[in-house]
Amino acid sequence: TTAKLTPDGKHYIVNGQKKWITNGIFSDYFSVAVRTGGPGMKGISMLLVERGMPGLKTTRLDCQGVLSSGTTFVELDDVKVPVENLIGKENEGFKVIMYNFNHERWGLIIQAVRFSRILYELSFKYAQKRKTFGKALIEHPVIRWKLAEMSRQVEGTSHWLESVTHQMATMPWEQSMDALGGTIALMKAHSTKVFEYCAREAAQIFGGNAYTRSGLGEVVERLYRDVRALAIPGGSEEILLDLGIRQADRQYKKAMSKI
Repeated sequence: TTAKLTPDGKHYIVNGQKKWITNGIFSDYFSVAVRTGGPGMKGISMLLVERGMPGLKTTRLDCQGVLSSGTTFVELDDVKVPVENLIGKENEGFKVIMYNFNHERWGLIIQAVRFSRILYELSFKYAQKRKTFGKALIEHPVIRWKLAEMSRQVEGTSHWLESVTHQMATMPWEQSMDALGGTIALMKAHSTKVFEYCAREAAQIFGGNAYTRSGLGEVVERLYRDVRALAIPGGSEEILLDLGIRQADRQYKKAMSKI
């Protein structure tokens, strides 16, 4: 998406497309990353685009899960945006984007942990009631093993989240950006893997009830579809795992250079 200044320097003319915009179909304002300079990070700026501006069109996407999010495809065709709508400084928009990444991923982690816990709790309660071969599911060792694995992973991730949240709240902003970026990246990848595991195991425990969009397993069915909506945003698991180790490598070399 590009933004070019008009000859009088009063407006940017924006052209391009944006996909996977959460709540875009409902939004009155859009914070848009645009190319105002050369290639690379230093040529990006952030603009505030208003829905009523001519040339802006939104189309709702039909997604697998999180149906209430209003995920949207946004088209910008010669949209005239006042220079006063520039967020920060021109060609320094990448900094604005990066400042938000830790908190974006942190928010996704919170959701993944909570949904994982819901899946565990629903499965535990269902295992008390459902009977097979004359016994409640909870009396079968294989079901207890599934529940134990779910509980172990959920509790571990939850405590990791609490620890990092405390550090985010107590560290100076600049320090937390550098010190916690890699850790949060790893935790985000881990939390969505736990969510995916719990969704699968809950579906196994609920059986056919987890395959219908109503009844005893409706929440399990919905969360099973929602997994990818948390695993992909904020950086895919593969990207975040790589980022976490690259950050650790950089910090290690920086520390060793001072010895």
